[in-house]
Amino acid sequence: MKKSFLLLSLLLTLFTCYAKDTYNVLDYGAKNDGKTLTTAAIQKAINACAAEGGGMVYIPKGDYLTGTLNLKSNVDFHFGTGARLIATTDLKQYQKHNDELAGVFYTEKATNVAITGNGTVFGQGMKMMYIDSAKVIGDKSDTRQKNNFRKVASGNGDGPFYPKDRFHQMVIFSECTKVTLTDFTCIDAPYWTFLVVHCDDVKVDGLKIDNNLNIPNSDGLDVISSSNVNISNCNFSCGDDAIVLAGYAWHWGDPGFKRIMKRSENINVNNCVLRSRSSGIRIGGWDQNDMYNYNFSNITIYDSNRGINLGIGDYGSMENINFTNINIQTRLHTGDWWGEGDPIKITAMRGMPQGKVGTIKNVNFTNVSCRSENCINMYASNETYLENIFFNNLQMEFVKSPLEETIGGNLDLRPNTVPHKELFARDIPAIYIENARNVLMNQVVVKWDKGIDKKHYTNAIEAVGVDNLRLISVKGTASPANPGMQDVLLNNCKDFYTDSKLTIKKTGNEK
Repeated sequence: MKKSFLLLSLLLTLFTCYAKDTYNVLDYGAKNDGKTLTTAAIQKAINACAAEGGGMVYIPKGDYLTGTLNLKSNVDFHFGTGARLIATTDLKQYQKHNDELAGVFYTEKATNVAITGNGTVFGQGMKMMYIDSAKVIGDKSDTRQKNNFRKVASGNGDGPFYPKDRFHQMVIFSECTKVTLTDFTCIDAPYWTFLVVHCDDVKVDGLKIDNNLNIPNSDGLDVISSSNVNISNCNFSCGDDAIVLAGYAWHWGDPGFKRIMKRSENINVNNCVLRSRSSGIRIGGWDQNDMYNYNFSNITIYDSNRGINLGIGDYGSMENINFTNINIQTRLHTGDWWGEGDPIKITAMRGMPQGKVGTIKNVNFTNVSCRSENCINMYASNETYLENIFFNNLQMEFVKSPLEETIGGNLDLRPNTVPHKELFARDIPAIYIENARNVLMNQVVVKWDKGIDKKHYTNAIEAVGVDNLRLISVKGTASPANPGMQDVLLNNCKDFYTDSKLTIKKTGNEK
C-alpha cells in the first residue's frame, strides 16, 4: 500500500511539472479545423510560455491556418503527430521585415529556441504560382542551340512556373543562438523554406522538405553568415538549391538580414539525401562574409541540375571545404534553372559591378562518385584564382542525355556579370579547370557513355592556366566521339606532372 501511494505521488508530481511547462494551443483558443485563422491564438500560447520562463508550446493533431508566428527564448514549439500548420494565402497576415514578407515563422534574437516533433508546415506554394506557363531564359545568343536552347515540344517541361505575389522565407531564425530544428516536414514553400541567418550553435536533424519541383526559388535549408552548425539525417527535394551555406550580410531586402559582418565557420553536414532543380549543395554566391571550415560527408545527390556548386561573386572568400563519401547524379533540365547538368562546379568570378573578388582555397573531395550529363567544371576569372583543389578517389562517368539536341554542349557559369561567360557554347571535356594553383587528382577514373557522338565532347581532362597540376594514378580517355584525341589537353599550364599512362597535348607557353 505504501509503495502504491509513493508511485501515485511520483506520477502526479511528474504530471504537474509536465502540465505546468506545456502550453497546449487549443487552451488558448486555437482552432484545428484548417479554415479558421488561428495566428493570434497560437501566438498567445507562445507568449505565455515565454513569460513563464519557457517550456513546450504543444500543437495537437489537426490543421491550423496561420500567418506569421514569432517564437521566443526557451520555447520548444512541438508538433504532435498529425499536426499541420497551413500557411494562409492571405498575404496581409504576414509580417514585413526589411523589404519583404516573412512566412510562417519569424524569430529574432532568441536563445534556446526549437521547432520539434512529427508534424508538418504546409506552405501552399502552388497557390502562389501561375501554372499555365514556365519561365524561359531570356538571352540565349551565346548558346549552341540559340533560340532552340532548352526548348520543349509541349507543356512546361521542368518548369519553373511564374510566381504570383508570395511571402518569402517560410521559416526564419535571425540573430539567434542555440537553435534546434528536428523531425518535422515542410511541404510546398513558395520561396526559400528555411533561413538561418546571423545565428550561432544550430542543430538540424531529421528534417524533410518536399517542395513542388516547379516552384522557383524554393530552396531547402539556407544557412547564411552563421557558425557552429550541425545538419544531419535530412531528406530534401526542392525546386531550387537543396542546401545553401553562404556569407551574405544582405540579400535583396529579404527578411532577417542585418548587414552584420562576421565570418561564417564550422558547419557540418552529414547523412543527407538531396534533390534539386538547381544545386544539391550550394556554397557561396554574393558573399560579404568569409566562409571557413565546412565539412560534408555521406551525402547522396540525385536527379539534380547541379550537384555541388561552390561560387564566389563578391569580396567574401571561402577556405577549408571538405567533401567525403559523396554520390552525385545530375542531368540536363529545361526551363530557367541555373546549372547545366554539372556534378561539381567551382567558380570565382565577378558577380557585382565594383570591388575585389574573393578566392576559393583548400577544397578536398574524397571518395566521390559522379554520373552526369556534363563536365566537372572549375573556373576562375583572371582577377582571382582557385587554389589547392584536391581530388582523391574520384569516379566520373559521363553519360549521354536524352536532351542533348536542345541543351547539350554548353557551360553555365551563372550567376556572374562577366560578358559571354554566363551560359555559352564550348567544347566539353569530362573534367575542366581554368586559372588555378596546386591541383591534385589522385586515383581518378573517367568513363564515357559509348553512345556519346557529338564532336564537342572532347578530352578526359582539360586544364587552362593551371600552375602545379598533378595527375597521379589517373585513368581516362578522350570521348568516343573523338577517337585518337589526346586524353589530356594542357593550355598555358606550368609545373605539370603525371605518373599515369595518358596521352597529352600541350599548347601555349608550357613549362
